Amino acid sequence: MPLKSLFAYSFQSFYLAGSFLLLFIFLPSFYNLSVGFALSTVGMIILISRVFDVFSDFIIGYLTERRFINGLPKKNQILLGIFVFIFSIIGLYVIQPNNYYWFVFYYNLALISYSIAIIPYDSIVIDQKKIQHRRFYIAAIKEIFTILGVLAALIIPTVLSKILSVELLNQEVIKITGLIIIILAIIGSLLFYLFFEEDNQFHSKFISFKEIKFYLSQNKKILPFAVITFLNLLANNFTANLFIIFVSSYLGLSNYAGPLLILYFFITLISTPVWYHFGKTFSNMFLLQVGTIITIVGFFFVLVTNNNYWYLYLIVVLITGFGVGIDLIVPQTELAEILDQNTQNRLSQIFTALFSMIRKAAIGLAGGIALTGYGYLESNNIVIYQGLSNIMIFYFFIPITIKVIVLLLVMRYRSKFHVSNRE
Repeated sequence: MPLKSLFAYSFQSFYLAGSFLLLFIFLPSFYNLSVGFALSTVGMIILISRVFDVFSDFIIGYLTERRFINGLPKKNQILLGIFVFIFSIIGLYVIQPNNYYWFVFYYNLALISYSIAIIPYDSIVIDQKKIQHRRFYIAAIKEIFTILGVLAALIIPTVLSKILSVELLNQEVIKITGLIIIILAIIGSLLFYLFFEEDNQFHSKFISFKEIKFYLSQNKKILPFAVITFLNLLANNFTANLFIIFVSSYLGLSNYAGPLLILYFFITLISTPVWYHFGKTFSNMFLLQVGTIITIVGFFFVLVTNNNYWYLYLIVVLITGFGVGIDLIVPQTELAEILDQNTQNRLSQIFTALFSMIRKAAIGLAGGIALTGYGYLESNNIVIYQGLSNIMIFYFFIPITIKVIVLLLVMRYRSKFHVSNRE
């Protein structure tokens, strides 16, 4: 992939990731605190929308595969998804509807248009030829832009809130941030249209439900890896959905929620070149195992963190930010290696859609359970365990338990399939 093409490709992750950070972390709290929606209702909307999104992803993946088989380019579909996604951003961030029905409309439009763009977009990495560590390299560059986009989405509203002397989730702050993201999306789509050179290394020959079922039964790695990916994302998104509430309500650091998020993703950004360096020698799953161990160790400091010892949370941010860095790279590179077993009819769009479904199901389930569950307990003054804050159950105990299960499954995966160093 030529340098200009790699830049045009990776830059799409910059604004897509930034806008989706706002969608998954800021938006629930924003529509609850600033617009006035009930937190439990927002959580339920997210959960139901994600269930619908899971099914729509398969349909989009199937149609995308058929387009590709018929010789139609991925590039056009990606641009179409981006344009519709921009329209949904206008609705959610700029218009900011105070009506539940319009919120549901714009939110689901964002999910569908994102899928239209992201399925062929992610498959570009997956369809790279297996040449040394080329896939890992492209995925790492792409994720660097992803993290930069996340940092931009955090820094922009934080700076705006300081300039305007208002809260981070103020309506004007979110509106201006949305407009900036829209401008970046327009610039990014132009760069993609002008400079990205599509070079399809693999090409599926036909698609049928029988072929998909046969592939799943023959390739023993896909389902175990899908379970690992789902549970890992589930754990990560429990904490992501409650991060602002935990920092603001439990630690009493509402003015530092933005800076702490910036620090977290800055550490993740720094970790990416480190993971890339070790990715030249060690397998994806070995690195995922190491990263999961680091994350678990760092996250245990949450237990001793409170409003009196809030500075201990910096340890959590520093260690987990580094450990989670590998979580961004592994899903695409490991899936590419799994699909190498069937080069005759790769079906990369279908399995990219499958993992997109897994990602969105995990995000939706985590958001639905965390926001709805915690919101219900708080609104009804229910305390599950005396002496323990309800948010600790959803922010710490549930995700740490899932992370331990992920670690055990990764170790089992490596043992069963004899995954060690790279060939």
